[in-house]
Amino acid sequence: MIQSRNEKIWCLVPAAGIGSRMQSDRPKQYLNLMSSTVLDTTLLRLLSSKKIDNIVVCLKKNDPYWPKSSFSGDDRIQRAEGGEERANSVLNGLKSMKQKAAQDDWVLVHDAARPCVRHRDIDSLITAALNRQQGAILALPIHDTVKKVDNDLVDGTVDRTSLWRALTPQIFKFGELEKALISAEMKGQTITDEASAIEQMGQSVHVVQGHADNIKITSPEDLELARFYLQQQSKEQCA
Repeated sequence: MIQSRNEKIWCLVPAAGIGSRMQSDRPKQYLNLMSSTVLDTTLLRLLSSKKIDNIVVCLKKNDPYWPKSSFSGDDRIQRAEGGEERANSVLNGLKSMKQKAAQDDWVLVHDAARPCVRHRDIDSLITAALNRQQGAILALPIHDTVKKVDNDLVDGTVDRTSLWRALTPQIFKFGELEKALISAEMKGQTITDEASAIEQMGQSVHVVQGHADNIKITSPEDLELARFYLQQQSKEQCA
C-alpha cells in the first residue's frame, strides 16, 4: 500500500529515564556506542526511514546531555518534557504535537535504548499498520522454556506456544493512543508499553515479527552486545 499523505507518521522517542541498572555517571541513552551515543544511534536509524515525517524526543527537564547530541539542532526533531514513567513521557509527547497532529495520524513509539532496530523492521511495521489500518507492534516468539517461580522455587511451566516478547517500535493512531493513555492514567492502570494501554481499551493489536538483534540496553553487558550487532549489520549491508 502506498502511504497517503493524509496519513502522516510521527515518531516519539521516550528518553527521560535514568538507567540506574547501568551503574554509570549518566543516563544509558547517553553512553558511548561505537563512535556515537546510544540515543544518537537510535535517532539516526529512525531518521533514515523515508516513511517517518517528524520525531519528538521526550527528555528529562533540564537534561544537560541533550545539547551535546548531534541532533539537538536538527529541525526534524522537536523536544518534549519527559515524565516520571514511560507512559507519562509518551503522553507528554503526544500533547506536544497536538497542535500539528491529526487524530488519524500515526505515532510510532520507539525506545531510546534500542539502537539496533533494523530499517527493514521499521518499514514492515509501518506497512502492516497502514495496510490493516490497525495498531501494530514488533515482537518475537519465545523459544525458551518459561517457568513460574514462587519464593525461589519453580511453581510450574508456562505454555509458551502463544507467548511473544514485545519489542519496539509500536505504532498506533494518534487519537487512539492518546485516549488509551489518558484512560489508563485516570484508572491508575500499570502501562508497560503502548500496546498494553490499547489492549485495556478492548482493541486488538497486530503483531509483526522482528529480529532478535533489536535488543534493549538495560545492563553494561548489553552495550557490548549492541556493538557486536551493529558491526554485524554493517557487514550485511556491505555484502
